[in-house]
Amino acid sequence: MNRTLIIAAAILAGLLAIAGCTHAPNAQQQEQAQQANDTRSILNNQPLPHYNYSQIRQTLIDAQDIAANGTATTSFFFNLGSRDPITSCPSLGLPVPNTAQLSNPEQIAPISSQWGGGATTLPQMDPYGIYSPAASEGTYVVCLTASGKPYVNYWEGPVQTVTAPAVWDYGTHTLKVTGAPTFVARTKRKP
Repeated sequence: MNRTLIIAAAILAGLLAIAGCTHAPNAQQQEQAQQANDTRSILNNQPLPHYNYSQIRQTLIDAQDIAANGTATTSFFFNLGSRDPITSCPSLGLPVPNTAQLSNPEQIAPISSQWGGGATTLPQMDPYGIYSPAASEGTYVVCLTASGKPYVNYWEGPVQTVTAPAVWDYGTHTLKVTGAPTFVARTKRKP
């Protein structure tokens, strides 16, 4: 009997201890739960739309195809504030901003201290030994000579490139396409 009473008392004490350890959610947990409910309600009542086709996505795919495949283009180089380009050239692909990088611009750096550790990111030098600018107006364009030999033209101003032979009309200050497009943009709509 004593043994049963001792076991029952131990079980009761254990249950009371467990019950004493449970507590109401704190303010942050309540806020997170409410935000989750709000998000669920909005998504149920106003779900994200679904599209079978996205022209903006296709335009980006086309632009990447042009850049990656070196499609024949024509590029015009402008000075800020000037209506007319200072030069133009037959070109390949699309202009490349000088902030573009082949390697990761950041590296992970471990942090350790007497209170623990972690990591942060730091700038990483490009393979040719310099750090790329975070922002710049510089642009690289692969131009073609009259005999078709490619050369790189670096320009610090705005560049406009089209996927067609083109000239600049100085009378109307506009670009005029003079031949068939070298890349036909894909659209859902038929021309």
